[in-house]
Amino acid sequence: MENKSSIDSEDVRKRLLEDSLSFNREKMVILNADPSSRAFVVWFMISSYFPVLTACLGPIANMIAVAGVVDKWRADEQGQIQPDPRGIYGVNVVSLILGCFSNFVLLLHFAKKVSYLTAQLINIVGWTMAGLMLLIDIVICGKRDYTPELEKTIGFWYAIFTVILYLSCNALLLIHYGGYKLGKYPATFNLTDSERNVMIFTFILSLWFIWGSAMFSQIVPLTYGEALYYCVVVVLTVGLGDLVPVTVAGKIMTLVYSLSGVIILGLIVALTRSIIQSSSGPIFFFYRVENARSKIYEELIASEQTMESETAFDIIKHVRSVSRMKQQSWSTFAVVCVFVAFWLLGALIFHYAEKWTYFNSLYFCFLCLITIGFGDFAPKTGCGRAFFVVWALCAVPLMTAMISTVGDTLYVMADGLDISIVRVSEWVVNLPQRLFHCLRASWSEKSIMPFSSEMSRVDEESIPTPYTSSEAQANADEQQRSLANAHSADGSSKTNVDPVSEKLEEYLKVVQWLRHLSRRDPNEKLAFDEWMQLFSSISDDTGKILDDPHFWLSNNSPLRYPFDERRYVMHTLLNKLEVDITGLLKKRTESEEK
Repeated sequence: MENKSSIDSEDVRKRLLEDSLSFNREKMVILNADPSSRAFVVWFMISSYFPVLTACLGPIANMIAVAGVVDKWRADEQGQIQPDPRGIYGVNVVSLILGCFSNFVLLLHFAKKVSYLTAQLINIVGWTMAGLMLLIDIVICGKRDYTPELEKTIGFWYAIFTVILYLSCNALLLIHYGGYKLGKYPATFNLTDSERNVMIFTFILSLWFIWGSAMFSQIVPLTYGEALYYCVVVVLTVGLGDLVPVTVAGKIMTLVYSLSGVIILGLIVALTRSIIQSSSGPIFFFYRVENARSKIYEELIASEQTMESETAFDIIKHVRSVSRMKQQSWSTFAVVCVFVAFWLLGALIFHYAEKWTYFNSLYFCFLCLITIGFGDFAPKTGCGRAFFVVWALCAVPLMTAMISTVGDTLYVMADGLDISIVRVSEWVVNLPQRLFHCLRASWSEKSIMPFSSEMSRVDEESIPTPYTSSEAQANADEQQRSLANAHSADGSSKTNVDPVSEKLEEYLKVVQWLRHLSRRDPNEKLAFDEWMQLFSSISDDTGKILDDPHFWLSNNSPLRYPFDERRYVMHTLLNKLEVDITGLLKKRTESEEK
């Protein structure tokens, strides 16, 4: 049975480690899956990112659904708008109400005002009904109410993309609910505060687009659907130039609207980047480390092999290094593949919607993704403009992930290249000096050669043999050790007499270590000796860690996790000071009472 101090020190290590993790531990704990298995990654993405995707798509779906209701669906060959059939319009309005209500309930659930099961029931049923009703509306209108003289307006295409988004939200929530029914996680969305805030700001951005579309449709000669397209082009800073304000009021409101819209969009981009850096990256790194560590640990246990503790430490450090490199490579590869697919698919839609060549569609999409927008190509049809609204808004999180992931990878490569350049520069600078020393050594050997015969006649007995020299050195070392032991014994007796001085000396070392850590590079990792010193400072069972050859590869190893090593050490040392000083004050109080 373990003693209480051992258990307490173990609890202290776990608590301090949790405080230093690079991710929210609750996101991992609630998952009913082995962290070293692929299922862990799958269910983590479903539990965390499917709700976030739904929260982003829902407000966008409602936003374009409003355009599908306000704008009529038919126009004649002269461009004159024709009224929608009364039944078609009525079903369209009911679908909009159901979609907005479902999105509002999801917002309440994100704010923790509605339970998971209640929200899921309302969202799934509401978005299913809204999507199917609008789909039936589109099919009936397309088959019955369009004649060869009538054309589909931008409102009709907005309705089509609304159906796609409604059913996509429904599918995402159904999959998430399926994971709950399978017992993979409890009845909750596995979200952080940043992920919850994404929906709030996406909801605000959607309201901003709705208000801006209504405003510009009145002060600029545009329909509501065209005004929505104009607002998206303005806020995303693409600037295609196909729609421009011609009145003073339109120009002034464009300035005000664009500035405020860019600020809201910037908040969404910042939240998206924080989610990528603080959630997905550390969790995926943890999975890769666990996958490799568990295999090595199981092989060691099965083969009954033993190794030095430092060897196990080197292995886990190597596992972490390889896992970090693999994660950077795969993350960059995955993001680039998604970007290319998004680019190619968008170009394909514009190719058919605008009748452009596929190359010109690729050219247009790429310039829009990097927000250049020369204006030589711009969508003119209702289908092209409606698709551009959805495609451009979906590109915001994609480009954020692209810049964040690829940028981090390039930064690591540049940092490594910088180190290599420094090493090569030092080698080139020191080359003449090394050549000079080699030439001087060669000349010295030649000048000494004439005296070699005289040196050979020197009495060999006068030169101490290596054995004699090493023996003398050993005697000197023995004397030094004896003196050191004497001083140590003397110091020990003094320490026994004055325990407060001993504690103060120990605290001084802790303070010196804290000062050293404060000046240390945040990315610098601890060495094996530093870890051993750290464990000895917070527990009396360090010997147990040293005696366990597999500690660094076991489930108790702190190096399993992605965490800030410097913060962990500083928290540990400060905790030691707090506990020890509290103990000293308690003893002093007890002695004074006696």
